[in-house]
Amino acid sequence: MSYREDSFADRSQLANIITLMRILGVVFIFWVTPFRSVVSQLWIIVLFIIVCATDYLDGWVARRFNIVSDTGKVLDPLADKILVLLFLPLLEMKAISSFPVFIILAREFAIMALRVVSAKKGHIISANLSGKIKTAITFPVCGILLARVHVPLGHKIPFYLYPLRQVQLWVLSWPQWVVQGLITLTVAITIWSLLDYLAKFSWQLLLEKANGDVSKAKYSLKKLIPNAISTGNLLIGVFAIVSAYQDHLSRAVMLVLISIFLDGIDGSVARKLQVESELGAKLDSRADFVCFGFAPAVIIWLVFSETTMAYSPLIGLVLGLFYYGCVHYRLKRFSATGGHSALFQGIPSPVGASLIVLASVSDQLSQPFIFIFIVIASSLLMISKIPYVHNQAIKQTFLRFFQKPSFVVFVLTILSLSHIIPILSDYTAIFAHLFLGCVGLYIISPLFIRNPSALT
Repeated sequence: MSYREDSFADRSQLANIITLMRILGVVFIFWVTPFRSVVSQLWIIVLFIIVCATDYLDGWVARRFNIVSDTGKVLDPLADKILVLLFLPLLEMKAISSFPVFIILAREFAIMALRVVSAKKGHIISANLSGKIKTAITFPVCGILLARVHVPLGHKIPFYLYPLRQVQLWVLSWPQWVVQGLITLTVAITIWSLLDYLAKFSWQLLLEKANGDVSKAKYSLKKLIPNAISTGNLLIGVFAIVSAYQDHLSRAVMLVLISIFLDGIDGSVARKLQVESELGAKLDSRADFVCFGFAPAVIIWLVFSETTMAYSPLIGLVLGLFYYGCVHYRLKRFSATGGHSALFQGIPSPVGASLIVLASVSDQLSQPFIFIFIVIASSLLMISKIPYVHNQAIKQTFLRFFQKPSFVVFVLTILSLSHIIPILSDYTAIFAHLFLGCVGLYIISPLFIRNPSALT
């Protein structure tokens, strides 16, 4: 082997060697954490900066000498994932809470799994733009959190570390909301990056399944979009149930309201994309049972379990089962009658669910006897045969409703009840009460609309 060939062989491994050094640097940081003094903290910050710099350096070397390899494409993302593991000692040192760390690390393991599956199919998933942006945001935030760990001063700080110490003191002076905002931004970009990778991986699989036929692959991809919305809606319903069991009523209510929004868009998305599938219909149906049946039923039980009324847990259980039974009957009847139509028989289950969950967080409407009436009334309205207009005609309904003299009566009624449902200064409460007012307006609309079929 000539000197030139030997030199090129050594150079071809230079980028991979730099990547391996980054992994060893992370191992050393794990070894010396948690910090014992400010001096050790400053040295670790210096090492962290060097390790992060190697992430740029190995890529520059590979491009500069044209030595990009499949090994490097796998090894470089692996080193980045190991570097992200530094959030674990930050969690141990209480510089960050557990949920953002879970999201960040879950994304890394998910991408690793995608790379393994793709490699088995003969494809290499290299880092894309969203991944690079995620890395560019995550590493500086990690360094900021390293600097914000409070440790004893310990030994005297060497003079050559004074500049870094001043920067650290400046970072320590930041308000907590600034740091929390940076963590939230990191989590948001992490989720976006994961979705970006999943979308590209899914497209690769669909194109392969369609034998390279782009039109068939696009149609299959379109079917995935509403199905993904329905799946996410189902998961949100499960999280709402878990939150209710953990006595997080406000969180459970918020999740149910989000599921109502998603339920309203998955069907319209499918219709606009002109796609439909048996799987999508089943997912949407299961999501309705969980989000609008089971989750509000658990919330009903939770509201009564926190009251001091006699036999309140038993009353909450009975009412919850009764409400779920009505939702189950309502959804089965809806499916048996062919699904969406111009008019509904009884209020839709999302409307009934929204009435329940919004009343549960109202200080006045969550009073035991008032809440019992609301649960029974909404349950009976769902299984009734009272005609209600479809959401496509709601706009026309409201416009005509506002022009009727009965609308004045409705406004006076709301004003007379203002002492019962006060509008609080809190923005969340304002939104909840406005939403509750819209729900109430829809529920009583048959009293003023004598011929709802004329509006469709």
